[in-house]
Amino acid sequence: MQRSFGGWSAAAMVACLVAGAVSRPAEGLADDLAALAAEARAAKDDFRPVDSAVLERAAGGLRRAIGPLERLLNRSKSGPGWRSYLDWPLLKLAARGRVDGGVLSDAGLVDRLQRKFETGDAGLEMPQFARVRRALDRYREASVAAASEDAAERYASRMERLAEALEKAAASGTADDLEPVGRILDDLEATGQASELTARIRRATGRPNLLLDVDESLLATAVNRVVDQTDPVDELILGTRIRGTGRTTGLVMLDFVPSAEAAVVDIVLDATNHSQTRGTQGPVTVCSRGVTKLDARKRIVVNDVAVSEMPTEADASASTRPEGIGISRRFGQRLIRKIASRKIAEMQPRAERIAEGRAREKLRRQFAEQTAGPIAQARRDYQARFREPLEERGWFPESLQLSTSDRRLSVRARKALTSQIAAAAPPPDPDPSAVLAARVHDTMANNVAEITLAGRTITQADVEQLADKRQAAMPEAFGSDPDQPPWSITFARRRPVELDVKDDWLKVTIRGDRFASGDREFPAMDIWAAYRVEHAGGGVRLARDGDVQIYPPGFEPGGGDKLTIQETSLRRILQRRFNRIFPESVDVEPLELQGELAAAGPLPIQELRVSKNGWISAGWRKKDPSVATASDRPAASGRLVARSE
Repeated sequence: MQRSFGGWSAAAMVACLVAGAVSRPAEGLADDLAALAAEARAAKDDFRPVDSAVLERAAGGLRRAIGPLERLLNRSKSGPGWRSYLDWPLLKLAARGRVDGGVLSDAGLVDRLQRKFETGDAGLEMPQFARVRRALDRYREASVAAASEDAAERYASRMERLAEALEKAAASGTADDLEPVGRILDDLEATGQASELTARIRRATGRPNLLLDVDESLLATAVNRVVDQTDPVDELILGTRIRGTGRTTGLVMLDFVPSAEAAVVDIVLDATNHSQTRGTQGPVTVCSRGVTKLDARKRIVVNDVAVSEMPTEADASASTRPEGIGISRRFGQRLIRKIASRKIAEMQPRAERIAEGRAREKLRRQFAEQTAGPIAQARRDYQARFREPLEERGWFPESLQLSTSDRRLSVRARKALTSQIAAAAPPPDPDPSAVLAARVHDTMANNVAEITLAGRTITQADVEQLADKRQAAMPEAFGSDPDQPPWSITFARRRPVELDVKDDWLKVTIRGDRFASGDREFPAMDIWAAYRVEHAGGGVRLARDGDVQIYPPGFEPGGGDKLTIQETSLRRILQRRFNRIFPESVDVEPLELQGELAAAGPLPIQELRVSKNGWISAGWRKKDPSVATASDRPAASGRLVARSE
């Protein structure tokens, strides 16, 4: 069975590949991790008692987290119900750091508040609730450390586990062994322990885990246009009425501007206006040819916050050449022609300066007007279609850096909560010949999955509702079998969906704490499928290794463990469904682009490389120009600028 994904957008392809690139082993990384492990073990006896300053810092984090939730509840019809459920007055007192006039250090009270956020009820998965839950978790950790008599022992045990994880990762070279590090660091930071060491480990395990590189030629497809337009000329210069026609030809082009602080691009007009005019004053008519060089530039700046623009720059350089003088009087033509020729020579430099000034101002105004609409739309789209949806889902990166070189736009993002890690190994170099390159570390996929799905219950009705909302047919694999009632899955709180990356292998694991089929409930199961990356005939295919595997957590297939009757029944139900969800093979087809970029696609995949240090690298090349598609279109002639004299 094969499944093709040829119709995905660029963003969807990147998201569904959940990928970035394979790198060579990081030089010095093992030594760095081993050294940090030794430091962690050496610091086991350096516990510092948790004082009121640590508790106040935790309370401050809770106050900052409560603010967005309070604003959400204030504008929600269900706000009063949520406030009642969450013990809102007590939560606000906890955020002040005091209850009944004393310092809040009652871990049990904080734990009670925290459990309100962990029931899995619909709505609690929203980022505003999740931030408060995480802040309460840190507050509880600080409260326990402040009140517990064995806090020093707990700290020593934590440092030992940290050292072991770092040592394993140094020895194996895989990202898997670093998975416990994020939560340990989060607990250490919540209790104010080993701050310098935790900061160094954060830097070592907190590299960007999503990198995108886009060639200028790809984005230029949406901007570059031929300009060819003819307009009438009707001007009054130095008292002379000038009429005729002018033809403007040239190009509007996209130009990347090198910048390390933001993505900076210029929309540039390079054009020339050729005019033929007749100027009449009294009995004299002068026929002239003119050439005006037109240059305009609009600079756009994109950073992690917004799209902004700089004032439009414009320049014009005019020159004219008289081609004939007509005299309407019968007598004195020679004298009139002589006087006219002298006047033309005297006035021409001044007339050209006036013409240049008018052309420059007109060009600046018209270019600003004609770029204003697209830039305003880009500004709205950046907020409404990029930043706001990501923030709404809790997916917006903790670090996002855009930059440009002469030829490339680069995006460097890190998505990792304080209880998570990002990439430890540095990314590989992107393929310089790819017009679009994506390098994603598996921690990006795993962190986003945990933020989105941890502890959440998804039902068949939820999937149907989502499909209906998007006006799409629900995938067959998610529907209900004719002989089976509707299903649901409650995901595990830790690593609910995990992408595990090895050399040329991808393994996807789904961890369910509870399953249901109709009225029947089943216990926890881990479900996984492994895919081998195959390159053949210039294409890429993911081939599944055998059947989807389904076993209880910790179960060792082939060992002495045996499945219960209930587990065997659930395994049979899930096997049928997940063998369809994870097809036997997936052909990675050329990438279809959307909107103004459609003419540049589809982009054939050029590489898909996978490495055990967690990186996956995908690169797409330019389409074969001999392959015509429905989205192909000829270069457009546009009235992007009006005629300038």
